[in-house]
Amino acid sequence: MIRLIRKFIPALVLFILGSLLAAYLVPKEWAQMIWEIPGSPDAYPLAQKMRPYLLLAGCYLPAFGAIVYGFMGTMDRYISRCFISSFLLCTAILTLIWLLADFTDNMERFRNNFDDPLTGAGIFYGTQLPMVLNLILPYTLLMGTMWALSKLSGSSEITGMLQSGRSLIRLCIPIFFYSLLVAAFYGICTYQWAPGASMYRQVMIRGNNTKNKNQDESKQLIYKNETDNRIWCIGDAPDIMHPGDPLRNVTVEQFSTPGKLAYKLFADEAVWDSKKSLWTFRNAIFRRHTDTDDIPVFDPEPEHSITRDYPEKPFQLITPKQRIDTLGTPAILESLDSHSNSRDVRFNLRTELHTRTAKIFTCLILVAIAIPSAITFQRRTPMKGIGIAILLAALLLVIYEGTTTLGSSGYLPAWLAAWLPNIVYTGIAIHLYSTQLAHRSILECLRSKWEARKH
Repeated sequence: MIRLIRKFIPALVLFILGSLLAAYLVPKEWAQMIWEIPGSPDAYPLAQKMRPYLLLAGCYLPAFGAIVYGFMGTMDRYISRCFISSFLLCTAILTLIWLLADFTDNMERFRNNFDDPLTGAGIFYGTQLPMVLNLILPYTLLMGTMWALSKLSGSSEITGMLQSGRSLIRLCIPIFFYSLLVAAFYGICTYQWAPGASMYRQVMIRGNNTKNKNQDESKQLIYKNETDNRIWCIGDAPDIMHPGDPLRNVTVEQFSTPGKLAYKLFADEAVWDSKKSLWTFRNAIFRRHTDTDDIPVFDPEPEHSITRDYPEKPFQLITPKQRIDTLGTPAILESLDSHSNSRDVRFNLRTELHTRTAKIFTCLILVAIAIPSAITFQRRTPMKGIGIAILLAALLLVIYEGTTTLGSSGYLPAWLAAWLPNIVYTGIAIHLYSTQLAHRSILECLRSKWEARKH
């Protein structure tokens, strides 16, 4: 009984940590949704409502993996430990390298834009973790798998395990299972938080959401609503990490026709009421402009507050014009459903949507390529196979770039542009398994085929 309890202590610890993380993140995500999206939460599309539930699932994925680990046999647990430790170490090393390189590039910005540069940098990189993990997880899975299996193969442990009667595929089931959990976490990050982190990066680096006391007019935010002929000028935008804070030093210019000013509204603060969909301007001054007189007419006394039902929302006012790669999956789906975009934009949106789904399976395909590349049965180094696997992973980036460009341009269907790299690399993985199960290296297989063609 004590031994059984000991098996599930890691699962209990991870469950508690996941619960604490969920209690912190899920309410913040809900508040962020209300701030970003117009209307009542009851009317949100299903894709938006899934955001907090996916975040909740991501918090409990490690605990689920620990529970399954407790039910595994001795050999499966040993292989799992080798893989998990190698994968986590590779992920930590690449994350640290990225953070150090990026911190070096942005050190001056942190010093200028934050009162406390270290705290500001910590908050900034806390928001960037989903984006960083989205960039590196497929490749840390590849490297972690190769590292773990090359160690087991080099010490002849793989050979001993095979002699116990298990096949190579059966030995690798624990690796595939935990890779599947990582791929699920990767998909959760890609759904909303990795694109959102890219957008936060644009906002936070430019310094518009900081407490920079030397901010001048050139750094003011300007938002143009060309449909309603209205321009917003915001002198002090709130921190994007604190939704609900008021906009300060706001000027709203309303034009009756393009180029003809109707009125100007000056306010110390502008507060958005999400329930009533109204703007309240505090300590406001209203200045009218008439068609017959160029001299502006002020209200006799400054108003304590003025209420307007402008359709603009705080999120769209303080964020830059977003690229497609900074849009969450719900926003892409809503843009496609609206049919309000041009043909080229729809091509981009569809290709991006399919690519995000395809890259979840890319994680598993790279693991499938890493397994036969790292295992050797003769007395030789696995470095040749590992080198080829790394080369294939690098080429995958180039292939993805090319196919997605073709898909965004309309030369390929969006689904084919996104899934073509996976189709090609699945064939490569199957070929590698067939050569490895025959106890032949990749180079030996290629050499034999070349000689067969010559004869």
